[in-house]
Amino acid sequence: YIESLMSFARSAKYSVYVDDISSVDRIFDYSSTYAKGAVVLHMLRGITGDSVFFNIMKSYAASTELRYRNAATDDFKNIAEQVYGKDLTYFFDEWIYGKNYPHYQYGWSFQNDGVNTYKIILRLTQSLNSDPGYFTMPVEIKVHTTSKDTIVKLFNDQNPQEFEFSVTGKPEYLVFDPSNLIMKEVEITDTVDITKPDTYILDQNYPNPFNPSTTIRYEIPVSQQGFVPVKITVFNALGQQIAVLVNEEKPAGIYEVKLDIPGLSSGIYFYKLTAPGFSIVKKMVVSK
Repeated sequence: YIESLMSFARSAKYSVYVDDISSVDRIFDYSSTYAKGAVVLHMLRGITGDSVFFNIMKSYAASTELRYRNAATDDFKNIAEQVYGKDLTYFFDEWIYGKNYPHYQYGWSFQNDGVNTYKIILRLTQSLNSDPGYFTMPVEIKVHTTSKDTIVKLFNDQNPQEFEFSVTGKPEYLVFDPSNLIMKEVEITDTVDITKPDTYILDQNYPNPFNPSTTIRYEIPVSQQGFVPVKITVFNALGQQIAVLVNEEKPAGIYEVKLDIPGLSSGIYFYKLTAPGFSIVKKMVVSK
């Protein structure tokens, strides 16, 4: 449901804040006012946590200064900050009064840092928007290791920015914003490990089933040519091609690509990785 709202909100032409109250269409614009407005509350819940968020909502509704009266955004912001105990100016400025959404690019590597302990170096960059230039947000990272899954929360307030943290077990893959707490676009920009894969691998997409977006992880082995032509295509159950996700030469490494096609009907689809002398197909499911 949230992903559906985010899909509408990403198409918003305006800020949530209405700067032209003479236009009925502007006031009641679905993408800007309703979809993005709901997504903003979802993202605030992601920042504060569930219990604090619901205390904010209850305090707002029960305020003797506001109850049965008019209220403005700053009234809600003030109560949110009082309950949360931290300044939320950055959040309201960029998500209520600003436009757009963050476009993240990240790359990461790791190295052994002790007995079954590994240090991860994460490099995070945002493509610049016009308003605001980049988004300040806490970001969750889920690291799947040979021992367990670990979720770390990082505060991204610079562009670009590098983070270092340690996990138990050798890292196998990383998921950016695993709980979908931020309206965004994400791209992985470079390889995951200092050591390169020794064979082609196409992982099962996640989540699966999905609606409307999912992530596909794949690995390219070392080649004497350095770069190899790689193609990832998506087909429906009739064998008709509906998307080309990757079609370029790439060096050895581990990559992720996102499939996001709103409006896909429920059913079974297939994604195919082809490279010189190699081909593999996997099944995925769209569920509505």
